[in-house]
Amino acid sequence: MKLKSLSVHLDRLEKVLRARGLPCKRHQSLEIAAAAFGYHNQNELTAAGKAGDLNPPMAEPIGEVALPSGETIIVVRDPVANSAYALDNAFVQQVIAEQRAELFGPTPYGHLLNLSRLLDDATVPLQASLVGLSSDAVIEIPLFIAEVSHKHGDNLYVMATQEAVDAEVADYCRSSLFNDRTFRPGNPAETGDDFTKLSDKEIISLYFDSPHEEYLHTSTDTLRVPLPLLRQILGITRGAASQPKRETRPAANIAPKPLPDTTHPDASQLIAGIDSVWDDHPDYPSEDWQYEVGNGDTRRGYWDWVAAKLEEAENEGDGAEDASDLPPVQKWCTDDAEGYAGGLLYTTNGCAEVAHAGPRLFTKLGLEWSVDEHGFFYPLTEKESRFIGEDGIELPNGFWPHMAYSCLYEGRKFACPSIEIGYGRDNESDRETVLRQLKTFADEIRPRIEAIGGHVILEEDEPDTSHTLLTLIPFDYIVRNAVEFDDWKIKLARLMMPNDSPKVIAEFTPQVWVGDQTMVVDPQGDTTWDITPEIVAMGRQKALELQDDQHNTDDLRYTLNAPKWVQEWEGPFYIEVSDRIAAFYEALDKKA
Repeated sequence: MKLKSLSVHLDRLEKVLRARGLPCKRHQSLEIAAAAFGYHNQNELTAAGKAGDLNPPMAEPIGEVALPSGETIIVVRDPVANSAYALDNAFVQQVIAEQRAELFGPTPYGHLLNLSRLLDDATVPLQASLVGLSSDAVIEIPLFIAEVSHKHGDNLYVMATQEAVDAEVADYCRSSLFNDRTFRPGNPAETGDDFTKLSDKEIISLYFDSPHEEYLHTSTDTLRVPLPLLRQILGITRGAASQPKRETRPAANIAPKPLPDTTHPDASQLIAGIDSVWDDHPDYPSEDWQYEVGNGDTRRGYWDWVAAKLEEAENEGDGAEDASDLPPVQKWCTDDAEGYAGGLLYTTNGCAEVAHAGPRLFTKLGLEWSVDEHGFFYPLTEKESRFIGEDGIELPNGFWPHMAYSCLYEGRKFACPSIEIGYGRDNESDRETVLRQLKTFADEIRPRIEAIGGHVILEEDEPDTSHTLLTLIPFDYIVRNAVEFDDWKIKLARLMMPNDSPKVIAEFTPQVWVGDQTMVVDPQGDTTWDITPEIVAMGRQKALELQDDQHNTDDLRYTLNAPKWVQEWEGPFYIEVSDRIAAFYEALDKKA
């Protein structure tokens, strides 16, 4: 799955709130972020996140420089300020790489940038060195610039070498080839060539020589950075409020950390086949090794233990060869094919990202999965993943099921809309009152959920001072009954609607044309129907914007409960609903 910008924004918000003694739950931070970004509600905010409207600009790495102190800095360009600044490479590798909230970082110029390219791209050592330079020295860094102009604006790429800037532009071209109608199959511009075999320069030439409204401009320049300013910028970056304190990096002349000792004959071969000796083997995470060490089950080093595990699996016919064909799992996941006993296991978390499990367990259970853009195991198929997201619905009883969770239960996959209610703190009810409310609601919706093969589970005091109500809906039911996420929201609202909820009733008035005027005629059947689930799934703000006899209410006649003759009516008509929606929310507010 792609990195969701909204998830990073929420992580940053929650991190600051926690630091100030104001912890909040995910749905609360969604509401706060919606207000901060100027959206009416969290539904609009999540929609903006999916559309990419919350994506900050990318920081543009220029190169890295070794300081006399032994530290390494990465020179970065802020594309908004059109100015350079620097980040400590140790901070990038030790903090940004480990904490998702730090993927978006403030610059000294007051902007927020996406720093993920500092992790993904190999930064080029700059030819200039700071060693032995006087305090008034100026660092000159050659810059190679490419500007792509298109209908949405401009993309600017600034790199330290011609090869690096060509690679950036070529990546843009490759990502756009099949989205540009000029290159769609069947058009004259399609040559039948395998684009993956073309060099960067060949891709660029092919793309910009073709007849479409995109243009490439290239130039060169020199970045001149006074050494004191470079050091000052580094100090400013380190002192940013959002960055945690860390120990100073050791001087460059200290011996590098040695490779771990190994005794198993296959261990060295295993180490040679991975990117870093400090990475985990995809099938045998270091957490499992640490657990066995703590239990006294092994005294081997990590890679000796991995080699021994692979050897055992091969001897037992446990599919060691097959494991090489399976995608790796994220380091926080445990792919325990033997230890899973059929209980509840979260497969995606509150950000719709992988939580637990892996391909060996899914293979054993006969379940399908997919692979994300980085090649890692993802527990949902492409079709299933349409129906989870950092969103939810506001039920008439005030409960808000969060729709990003999914789980395994008794060997099956379920979407897991979750209602978490806190107790005992400011403006919250006491523990027993909250528990009683959730039990009553669980008993009410359980027959509907179980009728479609689902489950309702109430977890007391989980997490911490909260109770959580889990609603498990089989994915096969969702896939059969919904096409997109918005369809699923309506279905979920119908499944979870409280019995004593007020209703929103739409009324249809048929008309015919008489000349150039319309005239009301007698209906062919019932003219009213319940649209409460559709209104609840829509969200308060959007629902209150609906107006009678307008285009934004016309499609209500195609909702599930609408009479058949209403759906098939071919003449003019109007629908009355706005006053009823206002009365619905007024009743909910009074009840609250």
